[in-house]
Amino acid sequence: MKILIVDDSLLDRKLLSKTLLNSGVKNEILQADNGETALGVIAEHLGEICLMFCDYQMPNMSGLELMEGLVKVPATSQIPIVMVTASAAEESKKAAYAVNPKLVGYVIKPYKPDEVLAVIKPYVQL
Repeated sequence: MKILIVDDSLLDRKLLSKTLLNSGVKNEILQADNGETALGVIAEHLGEICLMFCDYQMPNMSGLELMEGLVKVPATSQIPIVMVTASAAEESKKAAYAVNPKLVGYVIKPYKPDEVLAVIKPYVQL
């Protein structure tokens, strides 16, 4: 099973990927630089993605817009999603959970590796 990291920042994608690998995660890691690209990756690997990290603020299609589309489609609505964002505002967190009540985590950048691992443990291979 695969993990998808969706973030417009290459540095943030690399840091999260390194965090996962250093934590012992054995899943293959896929990356997308925006929501539109993520839709293509999800379509290509449908049924193989066990977890998705999604940045909140991205150009073209925000993380909220991406999640909103995914939760409406039965084939993608079951993908566990962790929102990763620099926005610590309570309104942003509420908006994310309003769009996706099954959101498995809301991680604020900069994060500690232990925070990420605690959220993802049930969904990955260690």
